Amino acid sequence: RAIRRADVVLLILDATAGVTEQDRVLAQKISDDGRACVIVCNKWDAVIDKDSSTYDQSVKYFREELPQIRWAPILFVSAATGQRCGKIYDAVDSAVKAHRRRISTSVLNEVLRDAILWQPPPARRNGAQAKIYYGSQVSTRPPTIVVFVNDPKLVNDNYRRYLDRKMRESLDGFESTPIRWMFRGRRVRDVTRNMNGSPGDGGAGTSFPFPHAI
Repeated sequence: RAIRRADVVLLILDATAGVTEQDRVLAQKISDDGRACVIVCNKWDAVIDKDSSTYDQSVKYFREELPQIRWAPILFVSAATGQRCGKIYDAVDSAVKAHRRRISTSVLNEVLRDAILWQPPPARRNGAQAKIYYGSQVSTRPPTIVVFVNDPKLVNDNYRRYLDRKMRESLDGFESTPIRWMFRGRRVRDVTRNMNGSPGDGGAGTSFPFPHAI
């Protein structure tokens, strides 16, 4: 209930103990409820034999163990010594902004277009392939994007994760928040009706944002 009411969740982990099953349950809940998150790994001062690779190895470990919130920034702090604790406030402020971030339809469709040109949706054995027409952000907290396609069932989980990753790589400001993706079916003639723009303009009036959708 506390997670559902929050805008930003601080997931406190023990850097000396690693990820527990309860941590995984909380991470899944944060993701399911669409909350912004900052991972705070406490007791960093108690980690022994640290060297130049310890930080990178630790980040990799927590990313692999908590894939549900792989987008969340990670802070390694020490409550006992105060090390990096001051950075938590800045991280929370950034997470609030990310959770409420809105991007224009034109920018969104430019990112989608580039992602699709780089890696088109995979085709099934029977030749069926998802055709993505355009996308639009419909809400915030968390940022929610609706993508109109010929058949939502043809967009598999791997491709959804790919689009999410490309969105984050292309645009700054989503580091602390989940992005909800919703795929809705539309017929080609419904998409083109009342649209009179140029291909790829991504704004009001788009004939076909993406060449492969024709």
